Amino acid sequence: MSYRILTLDGGGPWALLEAMVLGDLYGADTPGHDILAEFDLVAGTSAGAIVLGGLVKNLTPAQILDLFVDDTRRGSLFVKVAGLDQVIAGLGLGAQYSTQGKLAGLAALLDDPGLVPPTPATVNGQIRPLALSACPMARLPLPLARRGGTPVKVFIPAFDYAQRRAMTFRSYAGLATAVTEPQAATAPLAEVINASSTAPVTFFDEPARCEGRLYWDGGLTGCNNPVMLAVMEALAQPGGATGLQILSLGSGTTRHAPVTNTSQPPAHLAEPVGMRGALGDLSLLAQTTLDDPPDTASLEAHILAQRLAGADPATLGGLVRLNVSIQPVLRNGAWTAPPGLANGRFAQVAALPADAVEPGQIALIRQLGRDWMAGEVPNQPLITRLPQLDCVLGDATYATAKARWMGLVQA
Repeated sequence: MSYRILTLDGGGPWALLEAMVLGDLYGADTPGHDILAEFDLVAGTSAGAIVLGGLVKNLTPAQILDLFVDDTRRGSLFVKVAGLDQVIAGLGLGAQYSTQGKLAGLAALLDDPGLVPPTPATVNGQIRPLALSACPMARLPLPLARRGGTPVKVFIPAFDYAQRRAMTFRSYAGLATAVTEPQAATAPLAEVINASSTAPVTFFDEPARCEGRLYWDGGLTGCNNPVMLAVMEALAQPGGATGLQILSLGSGTTRHAPVTNTSQPPAHLAEPVGMRGALGDLSLLAQTTLDDPPDTASLEAHILAQRLAGADPATLGGLVRLNVSIQPVLRNGAWTAPPGLANGRFAQVAALPADAVEPGQIALIRQLGRDWMAGEVPNQPLITRLPQLDCVLGDATYATAKARWMGLVQA
């Protein structure tokens, strides 16, 4: 039997796209544990960790989508800083959101009996409701994996502030957990998700505290798309699974038409030069924690999975990447916006920030997801050709990627 992996990218409120995909693939009202049970290993970084937390909570994709779409619930996760900090943030010179406020929102979400009643657990010999927010990673209420016998494995990466290294919080024993990461198993779920989802500099006001240590966003580890790390985790397990089926869900990537000596695309489709200098570079570096251009993690994971299967990496195999690509298309030598981004919508959507928390911005992202699923906006390839921005390897549309995944799991 193949070993099946689900990975969930970071991306702030854009992670609502991942909830939309889960709803489309598995049913909007399917309990999260039923979805988790379809996999052997599940990973989530940053906002993807929030989505993963929703699945562990046994929320349906519709309920997870609501965490980002509903103004009140979204506001409890992206809590604006107050006082002088708010004034500074308004000038574009400081962080926008409160790390402690997010932690409180996550704890309330994970323990909310109005969403899903708390899971019973045995504490000191007595059956009591499980406070999921405080539940250690090693004791998470997880369903049995599709292979049966043992619970599905989940992990969440974060960036250790003091040690400047990756930290992987696991629900299971990793290869080096007992030696290098003893707190990984005892860390409470809410603190772990908070650690993984606290983006620095222009986003959150301070590192997240977890088990007495400080952490920044998991995207700083280079694993905003955690798919390659997930493959390594699968291989590190006893027996080292090699027949991999991998569903990698993204939260959107943006590509502009390249400007070259022979290509001068329209200004509204062309790649922006941006603000150079210290402030511009600082902002750019902060944004890279939430970015995942093609040809990196997904491609590397694809190559490795194909080689493990004894197959040609130049052909598609067990990895399916589902991620909307906000980009123009080249037709008959001319750059144009795809149908779902026509009439000025490309510039509007491409300009949305990573922390698009305003209701109008959320509505744009949600409509983008619908247009992507309808084939009106491209899907992210594994390899993109420059300067044409067309698909060399991968699935050019949502429909082809979805069909390939359904074919893999039904085979």
